[in-house]
Amino acid sequence: MNAPIGFGPKRIRRYFGPIWLVFLVALIVVYVATRWSELKDIGTVIAATDPRWIVVAGFLELLILILMAKMYQSLFRSLGHSVPLYAILSAYLRGLAAAALIPFGGPVSVIIFTRAMTRRNVPLNDALYASALAVLSGFASFLILMAPLLSLLYFTEKLPSFFLVATLALAAIFALATGVMAIVLHWDRPPKWLSRRVPSQISDFVRQARSHQFTAHQLGRPLILSLGVDLCGALMLYTALVAVGQRSGILAAFAAYQVEMLFNVVTPLFQGIGITDLSITVTLNGLGISVSAAATATIVYRVWDLWVPLLIGTTLHLLSGRRIGN
Repeated sequence: MNAPIGFGPKRIRRYFGPIWLVFLVALIVVYVATRWSELKDIGTVIAATDPRWIVVAGFLELLILILMAKMYQSLFRSLGHSVPLYAILSAYLRGLAAAALIPFGGPVSVIIFTRAMTRRNVPLNDALYASALAVLSGFASFLILMAPLLSLLYFTEKLPSFFLVATLALAAIFALATGVMAIVLHWDRPPKWLSRRVPSQISDFVRQARSHQFTAHQLGRPLILSLGVDLCGALMLYTALVAVGQRSGILAAFAAYQVEMLFNVVTPLFQGIGITDLSITVTLNGLGISVSAAATATIVYRVWDLWVPLLIGTTLHLLSGRRIGN
């Protein structure tokens, strides 16, 4: 049957962008209007920003990209494939560009990445398997860093209740995803009624994944690399704070970085553009950073964290002669 008029995927994609933009602009206008007395000093903060620390933040972003590519490279090596670092970086950046420019672009970014890996002689199912393992490693490193952060925030009496609730929700998602993958990879004889209803593509993926006999021990190196990514990300945000004269904001930087990760999961729209920026600023302000300094540090951080990689990824798309999303 045809989808009802107005509810088809093409119509959703066509109208969602403008609707999201209007909502985002309205949200930012409300925030600026309510905080204008504090934001009016932002020009002074920007003028006093130390460019040396902005450059340091750029080096940290470069390190993040290298560690991210190394994590995927380690996973592919465990699956029996050798993929050059630059090929992984190129595919990752082009996927990031698609996720930022296309509504609900997350699946599209995975398609771009896995297609690029198949051109490097990595079977599609192995590329998808590595992507799933990378996501699990990211969840695990997030929760590992979140545990001491929650304790520090609790003892400093600055623990927002939503922070704890969101962390528990992500922990539940991680446990569910890990459990499902473990069952799928170790359930030798699923019921026949279930086997008959599973699409052949999924059956092929499970069969291929089982053939590797991947163990939890092999996730050790990817997990360490993922932890390195998160630590460098939090330090990059702290470096942005130092650039605007806020040297005592290390705890606030780690908390705001974790909030960014939360919003990247719960708001997978246009790479969280706007909403994520606002959430970082609000979190920094809630933990003692002035609004003008928090907003300026957020701008510095997001330039390196999002806009520079987005520009590079878009350029790589144009040089490859492909449209964004292909």
